[in-house]
Amino acid sequence: MNARKKLVLLLVYFLGGEGVFPFSVCGQDIKVYSVKVGNGSTDSVFKVNAKDMVKLGYKQNNLLFTFGDSADREQARYSFQLEGLENVWHEHVENTSVLYANLFGGTYHFKVRNVHFPDKIASVALHIEEAFWQEPWFAPMIAAYGLLILGIIVYFFRVYHFRNEIRMQKVRNEIASDLHDDVGTTLSSITFLGELAKSKFDKKPEDIRPILEKIMAESKEMMQTMRGMVWTINPQNDNAEDFFDKVKAFSEAILGSKNMQLTFSVRGVEDKDLDLEAQRNLFLIFKESVVNIGRHSEATNVKIIVQREKDHLWILIKDNGKGFDRDSGADGNGLRNIKNRAGQIGGDLSVESEAGKGTQIKMVIPIT
Repeated sequence: MNARKKLVLLLVYFLGGEGVFPFSVCGQDIKVYSVKVGNGSTDSVFKVNAKDMVKLGYKQNNLLFTFGDSADREQARYSFQLEGLENVWHEHVENTSVLYANLFGGTYHFKVRNVHFPDKIASVALHIEEAFWQEPWFAPMIAAYGLLILGIIVYFFRVYHFRNEIRMQKVRNEIASDLHDDVGTTLSSITFLGELAKSKFDKKPEDIRPILEKIMAESKEMMQTMRGMVWTINPQNDNAEDFFDKVKAFSEAILGSKNMQLTFSVRGVEDKDLDLEAQRNLFLIFKESVVNIGRHSEATNVKIIVQREKDHLWILIKDNGKGFDRDSGADGNGLRNIKNRAGQIGGDLSVESEAGKGTQIKMVIPIT
């Protein structure tokens, strides 16, 4: 075989004939054909020009790159890299497309090559606009906003706490004032009665007995009032059922001393609480009403009914005593006081009475 023939056979061997080290002269046309952009609702496809940068909005962050080597379609295997996201090449990929999802804003360079010809690289540059929450100022702004909200919450909590303390102090002052007035009036009455008894001791000793009975009655009423008021200001006694048990005990003590029969009924308050202001005013309403019945009504039977209907208490205080004529103005300061007290806790109070037919006091009090 001459030298020329041997050379031809050798070239055929290396250029694609069967042998141990065959290779192809193909694989010189690697390209990125397109970039398909998805934003969650619509898709768009960009034809790639290697000289231009593809500019995308911050929502266009799902990218499908399509590429290939048109000169080596059969045997090509690819490796790729998205510079700006990763620093490694993904090797030995047979597919001709790759998807990157949920990319952050920034500049990226997608690169792809045929692993048989690693020196030939196709690339495309992209810039995704940064969303406002990716801006450097966003995290500090959110932190500052959170601190502002926290500050507002703390401020309003402290204001609420401060106002509640002022309200409680006001109630305490009013309780102190009520006790002072009640105690002062009663002690003045007892002092007067004591002086009266003393003046009659030598001249008319038989007149001292009713005076002493009056002194004892005044003292007993004051003692019951003091016990009731001290009980109501105890923060452990907020339960409405316990409160009305105390009112019942007070009423029985006052009316029992006058031989008046008391019927006391409470329904629907088992799971409810009464705040200090409501207890104070309600107790004083009951105290004023019951004491007036005991002193002036000449009744034999008294009925007190307390019933809760949704978010209100319905209260009835009824006696079968002598009553009074509303037109005569006999209701006086006592009834005006209990009406005012009912109004202070958001309630409404009415009085119905007629001479010879007893008296009814009706109240509607809001309860949460």
